[in-house]
Amino acid sequence: MGKSLSMMATTGLLGYGFGEDSFRHGLEVDLDFIAADAGSMDPGPHYLGAGVPFVSRKAIKRDLGLMLEGALEKGIPMLIGSAGGGGSAPQVALVREVIEEIAAERGFHFKMAVIHADQSKDYLHEKLKAGKIEPLGPIDDATSETIEESHRVVAMMGVEPFQQALKNGAQVVLAGRATDASIYSAIPLMRGFDPGLVWHLSKIIECAGAVAVPKTGQDCMIGTLAADHFLVAPADPDSRCTRMSVAAHTLYENPSPYHLEEPDGTVVTVDSVYEQFDDRTVKVAGSRFESANRYTVKLEGVRRAGFRTIFIAGARDPGLIAIIDDFIEFCRDRVRKQVAALEIDADQYQLNIHVYGKSGTMGSREPIQDATPHEIGILAEVLADDEETSLAVMAKTRLALLHSDFPGRKCISGNLAIPFSPSDIPVGETYEFNLWHIMEIEDPLEPFPIEMVDL
Repeated sequence: MGKSLSMMATTGLLGYGFGEDSFRHGLEVDLDFIAADAGSMDPGPHYLGAGVPFVSRKAIKRDLGLMLEGALEKGIPMLIGSAGGGGSAPQVALVREVIEEIAAERGFHFKMAVIHADQSKDYLHEKLKAGKIEPLGPIDDATSETIEESHRVVAMMGVEPFQQALKNGAQVVLAGRATDASIYSAIPLMRGFDPGLVWHLSKIIECAGAVAVPKTGQDCMIGTLAADHFLVAPADPDSRCTRMSVAAHTLYENPSPYHLEEPDGTVVTVDSVYEQFDDRTVKVAGSRFESANRYTVKLEGVRRAGFRTIFIAGARDPGLIAIIDDFIEFCRDRVRKQVAALEIDADQYQLNIHVYGKSGTMGSREPIQDATPHEIGILAEVLADDEETSLAVMAKTRLALLHSDFPGRKCISGNLAIPFSPSDIPVGETYEFNLWHIMEIEDPLEPFPIEMVDL
């Protein structure tokens, strides 16, 4: 182990972008590697199900172009985790294609490791039968039916696949679904740094500029490990980190700021001390790592849920707004009767109508019941097994909302203002999570095959 190790997190999500000036300032540091998390399940199950990113290909290429250039210029590794958003095979393939395109256009040459995270149904059935899959939180146990109805399942890798890829000679590591912190912990752990400090720093730095002040979201972040502490500072000289901004990040995406779970153990921050090292830098010490008695990886799986169509409109009629709940129930009943004439039964679709400005965000949990908005937004959505049925039900829903009578109605044409034509917007096939479990494994490399590529 050297005396110190420095890393740069370019962005909290590849494709969200980062300031080029900030990045260039970061390259002036004696870096050991550059990395970025490229995924999240925050946007919901669609992107994993469809196998597409939730940022544009152009944005991915822009960020990767800068990162590759910087890593090759300095002769250091570049690590990407959860490629393409969900880290599934088609998402990893897209990012791989972009990397190969950049290399061809700029004449870059390097060895790349591609680590896959998709899990086969046969493998999952084997693990389930052995009692190695259990719920993560208050959800149902996985069954054989759960696995069979899955459309796509990924597992979140820890540091070991990254480390093996680097041992195989990769300078660029492109990984499927991975824990955010594992991307940044792999190299420091290989070099013998304290696991508690390594994992805690990785947890803080993985969102890059999220811990910077002012919070622009475009700052690259520099993390430096020493034997008994670590330092966190923005790459941009005009930004800074504070004790509060760094300490608060342990709450991000964690049920507890004191116990942060990883595949092989828990980061414990109960005794962590946060100090303002200088105007821009925070020093952290006292973090420790408690190893688990088993190795587990999180499973994220989706199943097909049907086809969704949406309709958006606004209303300003105070008479309609005053009775909107009753009006919507009347419209629901009208839709049910009219689609029955099309031989569509009520159990063949789901109709949800959200009223923004009243209860659109919280629905039945909305605590303010006596608000009188001057206008409301209406979002109707229909989910059905096929797109034709979804569109047919939505057409009847639009008709009911637009032209149904109500007490005191003065208009004779339509009740709503519709911003778009076409008014009924099919959003395609829809997915829902059906696996949100942990799987115990003996070998941390087993579910994550590594492919080596020379470019």
